[in-house]
Amino acid sequence: MSNRNLKLATIILQQDINVCVDLFEKDNFRLINIIANRYLENCLIFNEYQLCLPGIFIKEIVNDYFVIISNPEKRKTLNSAKVIGESLLLNIQKTFKDLNEENLWNEFYKYNLNINEFLRDAHYLKNPHFSSQAFRFLLNYVENHEDYLYMVNNKFLEGILDIMVRVIRNHYFDRKELMIYVYIKFLSFLYQYFYYENFSSKQLNKEKLKEDLSIYLKYINSLKENEEINTTDFNKNLWNIVKKWREMYIFYKGLPIGREVFIPIDLEKTKTNAQK
Repeated sequence: MSNRNLKLATIILQQDINVCVDLFEKDNFRLINIIANRYLENCLIFNEYQLCLPGIFIKEIVNDYFVIISNPEKRKTLNSAKVIGESLLLNIQKTFKDLNEENLWNEFYKYNLNINEFLRDAHYLKNPHFSSQAFRFLLNYVENHEDYLYMVNNKFLEGILDIMVRVIRNHYFDRKELMIYVYIKFLSFLYQYFYYENFSSKQLNKEKLKEDLSIYLKYINSLKENEEINTTDFNKNLWNIVKKWREMYIFYKGLPIGREVFIPIDLEKTKTNAQK
């Protein structure tokens, strides 16, 4: 990207971040999620992978606060918990244009460790080693049961994500597990579009769906082999998912099936109970 385009990109994206900061003060988390999507769509215009992390992280922040406000007990801690989210948002607002990927991931990791104190079940002990082992199991499970992804009405990736959330919430995690979780979560957003695109007349075009997913699944499998993740390479692969996801949104303007925002388990239960 030329210096001129980078300057324009930071001006435009800075405005999206500023809106998110203002909305956070007003507890308008749902609108923040919309603005974060707008941020990622603006990244699509500039096509620069290094710019996308703030939008991704802001969407993650939103889900954490959805969990807090949906639980009567946790909601009592909202003001204290917001100090942590506000700190990360202000850091992003101040430093995102430096394009320091390592710093952004480190700050996001620190945020997750801190916000976890408000989200976890205190009955469980912190054990990142167990989380690492659980994630290896889950990555192997995805590889060995890939065919589940090509079944009609499957919720395979959502099931994997549910376990990941439970494990990292209750037992904590290293940065590698956090990165893997984010990758699979955004892949699940994209997967819904691929599924929709390949489903017609109650039939799923399994071969085409498999072809669409192949490059992303190949990268997931490669993450098992290394103790540490190459941040630059990871961000490029993550951007490929986010870029395609927002392109698919343009094609279909949302979906008549599934959901675009991964709804935390606690919030999903609350919504289900409210509908009864």
